[in-house]
Amino acid sequence: MQAVVYRGPRDLVVQEVEEPELRPGDVRVAVESAGVCGTDVRIFKGEHSAYANGVGRVPGHEIVGRVAEVGSGAVRPGLALGDLVFVAPNIGCGRCAQCIRGNENLCRSTEGIGITLDGGFADYVVVPARAVERGNLIGLDDSRSRHAAVLIEPLACVLRGQDKVDVHLGDMVFVGGGGPVGLLHVALAKARGASIVMCSEPSAVRREAARRAGASIVVDPTGCDLAETVAEVTDRAGMDVVITAAPVHDLQTAAIGLAAPGGRVLFFGGLPKSRPTVELDTNAIHYKELIVAGTTASTVDDCRRAAELVSRGLIELDWVVSDVYALGEFAQAINKAQDAAALKVVVSPHATPETSRS
Repeated sequence: MQAVVYRGPRDLVVQEVEEPELRPGDVRVAVESAGVCGTDVRIFKGEHSAYANGVGRVPGHEIVGRVAEVGSGAVRPGLALGDLVFVAPNIGCGRCAQCIRGNENLCRSTEGIGITLDGGFADYVVVPARAVERGNLIGLDDSRSRHAAVLIEPLACVLRGQDKVDVHLGDMVFVGGGGPVGLLHVALAKARGASIVMCSEPSAVRREAARRAGASIVVDPTGCDLAETVAEVTDRAGMDVVITAAPVHDLQTAAIGLAAPGGRVLFFGGLPKSRPTVELDTNAIHYKELIVAGTTASTVDDCRRAAELVSRGLIELDWVVSDVYALGEFAQAINKAQDAAALKVVVSPHATPETSRS
């Protein structure tokens, strides 16, 4: 089969590999779409810690496909050949305190399809039995767009983040960053009844996308003073919720000052490991009684809830997909994912160079 293989920093190549072995209880999924996200860009650049010794691994963790083969003894009911499924990528040990609490994303032994295990930038991906047993294969409505459905994974991460800071009816919400996850934060905050959703984004293309996602106010941070703009919008009260949805140091530093007294700040976009720190005004956190939180990845339950939001039509994702590439065009896909004019980039093993452009 064809797969994208990591050979080192800036060296991801499409090559012929053997189909992965199917053990008892495993499920082989024929990949129809796999999303390219910021994590994959970090892998490509050699900046992801899980790929320090990842030579030969196949990335890709936003996966939609069809059940192609079920290993003997698979215990999860309801799986049939040809079923369209979304693959929840994170697999906890199932035994530790975090897993027992439902936080398999925080398990010290957690594994991730496309992160520590071979992923979806390939014709096929094997979902191990322990993930099948825990429900990591989530059935999808066949009428849904295969390409847009890859966004269930980042939507699950966004849902987890907004739960953490309790985005709810009437909130004034600031989202820093209008990339795919920023757009999902805008759309979800709007769906949850936020009275104002303000998005800060330097790209004109992404600012227009933020408006389509539901932002009531969109600003270019390179052409305004964010603190003063937020003060004007909120009658100097500040934002109830501030979400940093881009890996930008200055944005994280500014977030504390944008929040209202009693506000909630979510550091959602992780910073590069080569420079993971910023200076924060902890007096402002103290005197304004701010809640400052972070979230990472998602759980199977988060993915199920995100899939339900999509299936009920509460979040529309189709328009977020800006580019679709064939598997053999992965070099173009990873470059496009770093283009500020792009939204969601998807790789489809069954696309051809002639039909892959959206």
